[in-house]
Amino acid sequence: MKRKVIPGTAILLVLTLIGGPLFAEGQAEREYPARDIELMVPWGVGGATDIMFRTFMSVLPKYLGGPVIIVNRPGGGAVPGYAEAMQKKADGYYFVAWATASITKTHMSKTPYGTDTFEPVINLASSPVWILVPGDSPYKNLNDLLNDAKRRPGQVTLGNAGAGGGTHMIALAFEKAAGVKFNHVPHAGGGPTVVAGVGGHVDAISVGPPEGVAQLESGQLRCLAIFAEERLEDFPDYPTAVEQGLDFTLGQWRGVAALKGTDPAYIKHVHDAFKKTMEDPDFLVLAKNAGLLLDYIGLDDFKRYIEEQDKLYEDIVRSNKLGDRYKY
Repeated sequence: MKRKVIPGTAILLVLTLIGGPLFAEGQAEREYPARDIELMVPWGVGGATDIMFRTFMSVLPKYLGGPVIIVNRPGGGAVPGYAEAMQKKADGYYFVAWATASITKTHMSKTPYGTDTFEPVINLASSPVWILVPGDSPYKNLNDLLNDAKRRPGQVTLGNAGAGGGTHMIALAFEKAAGVKFNHVPHAGGGPTVVAGVGGHVDAISVGPPEGVAQLESGQLRCLAIFAEERLEDFPDYPTAVEQGLDFTLGQWRGVAALKGTDPAYIKHVHDAFKKTMEDPDFLVLAKNAGLLLDYIGLDDFKRYIEEQDKLYEDIVRSNKLGDRYKY
């Protein structure tokens, strides 16, 4: 019996029909990212979120397969930055920093975005807020600050990283728990807030690690209290508010979100790259030196966590009759 010979062109056609789509899909996956990814941080250079991402950028490209460009858009309680992000194309090359301050502002006033405007990707770090004062401040502990605030209601200045932001909201909850009234002074991000504290332009500041770490080590700032259940392992010398008689704990989280409509495969790729970076030995050294308190929450879990946080801050705003979004 003669064997039937299939022409080479026919073989090529069959392989193309069968393997073509698979090859194209695999090729696309290997090629992403084909260009730089842009990450918008709606706060200033030197703030906690900015420091965190710039620390990640030292190692992340190794797992991501390409570089990330950080673009800072500070001011306006992060609203202008997110409004700009909403105009970008959801092609997998534009992501945003997504943090506590991203959602607190939405309850203080009407904003063009909400908690469901962007797609949560991954939480990278969480940190309790701490109260810092200039190195030469007369306040030696938390009670010194609170006693002065009680003697002079509304006169002791407490700086924060932006009106309606996370550090501002937590400071408002703090003064309520302590039964005092501060004069809250907003700044365009954590970096400028730290500068104001070092310069003595305010009596105290409300920020969180890694903000203020270098200044604490140099003696330019002093920590009065951390709003955590226990002292932080990386900062064992700084006391909690709890151990000083004030039962108050609250902090901030910081992560990444994608534009709605971004290909889920791209979102997973970015998520996986960040997660691998969080486990990288070299990065762990950098993170410790930067004062980052890593806290992984991924994809669906991160989305559920944000929904819970959104409800928490809505309750804080409503119960304190803050802002102008809700009718009181």
